[in-house]
Amino acid sequence: MLDELRSRVKDVDLMDKVMDAEDAVKKFVAGSKAIAISGMTGTGYPKVVPMAMSEYVERTGEKFDVVVYGAGTVGVDLEEYLSRIGVRRRFPIGASAEVTRKLVNSREFEAYDMWLTEYSRWLRDDVLTRRLSGIDIAIVEATGVTEEGLVLGTSVDAIPVFIEKARGVIVELSLVKPYMLGLHDIYVPKINEVIPVRSVLDRIGDRVVKVPKSKVMAVVPSTIDDQRGAYSPGGDIDRRVVENIVDFLSKEASEDPNLRTDYVTLQPAAGPIASLLADRIHEIGFSLSIWGEVASVRWLKTLNGNVKAISGSAIYTLPGDERLREEFYENIDEFKDRVVLRPQAISNSPEIISRFYHINVQQAIEVDVYGQVNITYIGDRFIVGVGGSGDHAKASYITIVALPSITGSGLPRVVPLVYHVDLVDHDVDIIVTDQGWADLRGLSPLEKARAIIEECAHPSYKDILWDYLETVVKKTGHRPVDLRKAVEFREKLFTSG
Repeated sequence: MLDELRSRVKDVDLMDKVMDAEDAVKKFVAGSKAIAISGMTGTGYPKVVPMAMSEYVERTGEKFDVVVYGAGTVGVDLEEYLSRIGVRRRFPIGASAEVTRKLVNSREFEAYDMWLTEYSRWLRDDVLTRRLSGIDIAIVEATGVTEEGLVLGTSVDAIPVFIEKARGVIVELSLVKPYMLGLHDIYVPKINEVIPVRSVLDRIGDRVVKVPKSKVMAVVPSTIDDQRGAYSPGGDIDRRVVENIVDFLSKEASEDPNLRTDYVTLQPAAGPIASLLADRIHEIGFSLSIWGEVASVRWLKTLNGNVKAISGSAIYTLPGDERLREEFYENIDEFKDRVVLRPQAISNSPEIISRFYHINVQQAIEVDVYGQVNITYIGDRFIVGVGGSGDHAKASYITIVALPSITGSGLPRVVPLVYHVDLVDHDVDIIVTDQGWADLRGLSPLEKARAIIEECAHPSYKDILWDYLETVVKKTGHRPVDLRKAVEFREKLFTSG
């Protein structure tokens, strides 16, 4: 391991700061009141330092009582460690594990969720941290340390702003991931300056995250790769949803000449539908590039087809795709000319997104007949963070919301009114389910409702949705609603818990 460490820690002065996770926690993390932790979409998060934090609490009985600044959904293993150390507040809350959902829904800690570009800016401008005395320690995963800064791994997320704002940095050095110098483009937006990105592969920043040596408190080697993430590999219903996305895009390409230009980009989002779409994207009839928040490793193989380039903030792996991850690691140098990883503040920037003919695919928990979208809640239970879905939806040329028409237990996901609104109907253009797709562009509210029920609702629930619509059309108003019948719909079909 020593030879491998020396090959990764190219700044010899920092070799003196190499230590194991237990020592780093005892010396620097214990007593901290606010920590930032890297990682999103189940990748790029620290493993051995949080594990040592959990073991420290178990051994000493001393809870941290800490504020945690994250960057998105992380591995289930990290969530389990955090659940044991004594967290009192989290920004934002990804809730990628059931243990975290139980804690947040029982209000064991306070949580604040928000769009990721706004989050990065608020961190830079101290909107969040000034009320809580700043960030003591940033714990970030990297694949190398040079005299210029940190060579990151499979996630850039909010690491640049974490390092800028933290008083100290613990680098968890992954020795199982390859040295990834050249994969990243680190640029931090500045107020009143245009972000100079005109095409997907434009590189405008640094290859490393710059960090003063005085801030680096410890370099902790790790031989643990990303573990269980938040997403499943997908099933037959998800595949039918993907078939309908492909059907819509193929039809749209035949009618819209803008989709045959060099400026078409796609945000595939995260999760099984996004990953399965990579298997069918060659069928859409036009070429594009990925400009997204994240992309699964499955998208890398599309670079041999009609996908020209990939830019995102993280590359993640779904269960069953571990071999694709290994191929990525083994051939990392071959991807550096066509793949770029950037901070969330760039990958999710509406300023940049609006320069492209950007197709935004988002997944959801439920949609209602007027096209409003709930991404985060089942009833009053928080399920998952909103991420950057709104960042992309507002600025996109086409926003597609894709979801199964029913849950795994057979309950409807097309409803009269969503319980919670994350994306408003004004930002939603296409609804796609396993039943079909509805183009909402240019339609009045009642026209949207008829299209969604007819094309997207599951047959088992169409009658009750038509019944609801027949009731509301008797009312006056441009967008009629019957709250009583909407509540009855939920009470009849859904149970709490």
